[in-house]
Amino acid sequence: MTKNLIRTALYGMLALLFFSSCKSNKELIYLQNLPEGETIQAKPFSTDSYQLKPGDNLFIQVSSINPEVNQLFNPAMGSGYSGGMAQQFGSVSSQYLNGYLIDQNGNIELPIIGAVGASNKTLAQVKKTVEQKVNEYFKEATVTVKLLNFKIVVMGEVSKPGVIYNYNNTCTLLEAISQAGGTTDYSRLKKVVVIRESLSGTTNIEIDLTDKAFLNSTAYYLQPNDIVYVWPDKYKNTRLNASLYSLILSSISTLIVVLKFMSE
Repeated sequence: MTKNLIRTALYGMLALLFFSSCKSNKELIYLQNLPEGETIQAKPFSTDSYQLKPGDNLFIQVSSINPEVNQLFNPAMGSGYSGGMAQQFGSVSSQYLNGYLIDQNGNIELPIIGAVGASNKTLAQVKKTVEQKVNEYFKEATVTVKLLNFKIVVMGEVSKPGVIYNYNNTCTLLEAISQAGGTTDYSRLKKVVVIRESLSGTTNIEIDLTDKAFLNSTAYYLQPNDIVYVWPDKYKNTRLNASLYSLILSSISTLIVVLKFMSE
């Protein structure tokens, strides 16, 4: 019986060694089947084509030869343009306070002009609508419209999970993961999920980072408010607790040897 217990303990230690061993290099390599020189046409996305929705926050600037009009729509212009602009939009909280938030009815509220429909429109369409409204009151005014809340949440097995604020027109999945410090040794590259909200509901898009096919996925170019979740390796807990399990098995083996010695 003692021999059986020792054999069982040895088998347990071997199994622990197998499951807690480091992952192979292949398991940590992205795009494993992408030959050198091959071209893949990704499905492009930029904020220019993004359909706005309630909760989105917009930067709107109205410029005119009339300084009073500029001051009315752009208070930052009256306090030193660059300094005032940095103060009004230099942080996430100030962007929230000073941007034009699309309400649940799909509108933004502008001085004098009033409510302007923005939901389910592109930035270019909102720009055109605002220009038309402004020019009813002030001639030769130009309008700039930009999206302030192009943020992405990266969670799971990355080195620095958190919220990423993007100030370019595009952001790819690889860029977002890189900004989050890259994937950890416990990541499951074959299972990355992008959670995307739209006016019609929430969609989950599963990605395999080891397969070149994800470059042609609708989730390769991320959209505002996307959530990226990198799944952990299924043996993560075993690997993390390997030292504890090894100590327990070692103690059991020692106890068995001692008991065997005492019984002889």
